[in-house]
Amino acid sequence: MQSAELAPPTALGDGLFQIRLPMRGNPLRYVNGYVVEETDGLTLVDCGWKADEVLAALHAGLAAFGFTLDDLRRVLVSHQHFDHYGLAGTLRRAGVGEVMMHALDWERVQEVVGNRVREDRVTDAYLARNGFVVTESDAGPGGRAELCEPTRTLNDGDRIGRLTVYWTPGHAPGHLCFLDARSGRMLTGDHVLDPITPHVGFWRERPGDPLGDYLASLAKVAVPETAGALPGHGEPFADVRKRVAEIVAHTERREALVLAIAADGAVSAADVARRLPWTRRDRTFEELGAWHQEFAMSETIANLVHLQLAGALAREERGDAIFYRVTRRGSPSPLPESTPRPQRSVPT
Repeated sequence: MQSAELAPPTALGDGLFQIRLPMRGNPLRYVNGYVVEETDGLTLVDCGWKADEVLAALHAGLAAFGFTLDDLRRVLVSHQHFDHYGLAGTLRRAGVGEVMMHALDWERVQEVVGNRVREDRVTDAYLARNGFVVTESDAGPGGRAELCEPTRTLNDGDRIGRLTVYWTPGHAPGHLCFLDARSGRMLTGDHVLDPITPHVGFWRERPGDPLGDYLASLAKVAVPETAGALPGHGEPFADVRKRVAEIVAHTERREALVLAIAADGAVSAADVARRLPWTRRDRTFEELGAWHQEFAMSETIANLVHLQLAGALAREERGDAIFYRVTRRGSPSPLPESTPRPQRSVPT
């Protein structure tokens, strides 16, 4: 079993514990569930997707520290992607009293899990307008998630025991991070990861600027009182501000690449995505699997929309097709050779 290959549960000090919950078949391998000791019991931040082996890993992880599921009082969901939220319904039925998340992500999960077929049609049509025809259907969350209504929705600045809520939209509209008052560590969900970066995408025609939201909310977690990061994937790391600076620099370099491609004339998102390097191995778009090509398209659209709203690109519609061209403000600047290039990932 994949779970046997994962590192054992880890006591992090200050009443914090890391349980690696398996993600069978996914290259990320696991999502972190963080257990926080409170005066009234335990808080779990993120719970993995719905699967028997995930529930078994959670039971085993709690037992490693002398706890049981009966000690779990609440689940805080960093965001609605099924690897962070999917097991919530199972835990509620097992007696966990509270599930909390941001209202925007509860709205989104109802769209995605509640009517996946409709959402797929909307997404496929939007990608086609941007020059990419979906040829393989994504099974999506399938049985790995179910609708579980939160008992409470969380807002920026809320306090849940020793944790302060930070609303950090971008990777998801209602993404949340949690600053632990005792240790000073920030539980960053998928907002700040190392060495990969989270997917920030645009999947349908709607108002907003996910990439702009992401960049703005990065600054919220790069605060002096943050003593380190407990990320949703991968292992804890110490310097949040350094990592945020690397991600910002990487994004700027990516935008310069997009502008350089668009300088050749009006381009579709597919034209741009096919000329960008992908993953830490700099793979071509054609080397990606069909599912990853969809995420590459979504991420490229987010870059284009952000640059359009900043005035660097202008959007044109030719019939039903969407194109972008560089404005005078958008003349690309030279690309700095020393810009850090984090690995890139896709959401699960």
